[in-house]
Amino acid sequence: MDLLKSVSESGRIDFKGQQLAGNMATGLLSLSSVAAFCVGFSQQQLSACFYTYAVGVALTYLAVLLPWPFFRRTPMVWLARSKGATAASSARQRPIDSPNDARKTFVEDVSDDGDPY
Repeated sequence: MDLLKSVSESGRIDFKGQQLAGNMATGLLSLSSVAAFCVGFSQQQLSACFYTYAVGVALTYLAVLLPWPFFRRTPMVWLARSKGATAASSARQRPIDSPNDARKTFVEDVSDDGDPY
């Protein structure tokens, strides 16, 4: 019952779980396409190839789209919001004094090398 509860949670998986899901989807779909080709070639039936691939896609969806517990092994720990974050966001919304200021990006604002580009 505990496994069903963890599987039925909303899709909260971590970043490494997302990467694992993408790699699993690529691998399983590639494997099912090779298996479908072999089955279709051995039986000389194109429909057998399509049905085998459809089963492989369905199994891949089942394995990848559900939030399984192994996709949540490394949860992300977020930093607490600091008081400086609100001051930094208000500083970014300052009025533009000159046309050269309008073209600056955040990296150029920090560097202060005098070149507007």
